[in-house]
Amino acid sequence: MEMTEPFATTTAAVAPVILIAAALEVASYHRAVQESMSRLVEQVEPEVTALLRLPADERRAAVDRLLENRGIAVSTGLLKTLARWVLGGFWAAIMMAQVFVTVACLGWLGNPRHAPSAHMAEACWIAVLGGAFAVATFPLYRLLSSPWVPVAERFLGAEIRRRLGRIRGGGTA
Repeated sequence: MEMTEPFATTTAAVAPVILIAAALEVASYHRAVQESMSRLVEQVEPEVTALLRLPADERRAAVDRLLENRGIAVSTGLLKTLARWVLGGFWAAIMMAQVFVTVACLGWLGNPRHAPSAHMAEACWIAVLGGAFAVATFPLYRLLSSPWVPVAERFLGAEIRRRLGRIRGGGTA
């Protein structure tokens, strides 16, 4: 494999498409999470508001019962959190590689004395392959994990902890 004009031109065109597909996927995922979070908060908020009227010593037990009855997990767990950070870092690195590929290929094409470069072609090919893999597998990950990992467990943990902290402490949500 060598860096040639057709290869560099194609790669410089494909890498931004991968970035656009990734941005659309992330936006879609974010929108789905926000909608789920809104529905959950709408369902739980009347009950949480009612708990504010209880004396502080009864409030904690009532909040614990509410969480248990609703099946809301407040913590995501260390392993899940670590996995999300690792996967997020991988995703970010792969997407930054798409930027590198685009800039490198355009720079190579813009240099009138460019020479064929096997190393650059291989690096670009690996980055684009990784980007295509990431964009193709992220929706699959979402599909496979959604039945077993509720959205509340994934994204609402911090918000629920914050609100419950206020309720348990005697403040208002």
